[in-house]
Amino acid sequence: MSASKPVRRRFHEGTTIADLKAYMEPFVASLGYRLNTETEFVDEVLASEIEILEATGDVYCPCRVRTGDPKEDVRIVCPCIPFHAEQFAAMRKCWCGLFIRADVVDGADLLGVIEEPEAGTEVDVPVCRVADLPAGSIRHIKIGKSDIALARVGDEFYALSNVCRHAFAPLADGVLEGHEVMCPWHGWRYDVRTGHTDHPGADVKTYPVTVRDGEVLVSVTVR
Repeated sequence: MSASKPVRRRFHEGTTIADLKAYMEPFVASLGYRLNTETEFVDEVLASEIEILEATGDVYCPCRVRTGDPKEDVRIVCPCIPFHAEQFAAMRKCWCGLFIRADVVDGADLLGVIEEPEAGTEVDVPVCRVADLPAGSIRHIKIGKSDIALARVGDEFYALSNVCRHAFAPLADGVLEGHEVMCPWHGWRYDVRTGHTDHPGADVKTYPVTVRDGEVLVSVTVR
């Protein structure tokens, strides 16, 4: 009988609650979230994650069931905010409440609450901080099934479908010139304000964008 396969660890042995906080806090802040204000609850959840880390090699969400399929289970490795951006934005927290949206004053109000948004619900999803996207630049963001290019022109932010209608190139890899993004593959130009292009029948969808307390939020419809 062959020896069992060694566990591949994501963090070193002896990882502490403080280590996980230091690792996770800057990342979730970039997504518009922070640790719950209920510090005892936070420590309890992170202690559970350390136990899971010792058993599995990674910090899987303690309130979700692992399937055994690595491609599926990567969606519940903490913090799992990018994989559930629509739901968490609507709930204003992650599944277990370890992380709450930055605009939530008291995380205690959300503990134990699981209210997923219904299909068709409009949700403002935090996607980055204003300071993270310099003027004159464009980046790719993913919200659920929506593939989006987020552009900044001056102090204004715009969001449009990331997929060029010609040959499906990623517009976020293109060049932003004023209010136009030039497709990186064949040079088609799209107005980031309207999604319009001079090529017939090839306009792309745009998404409402708001800026609130230094955070950029894109409005999407839950599918």
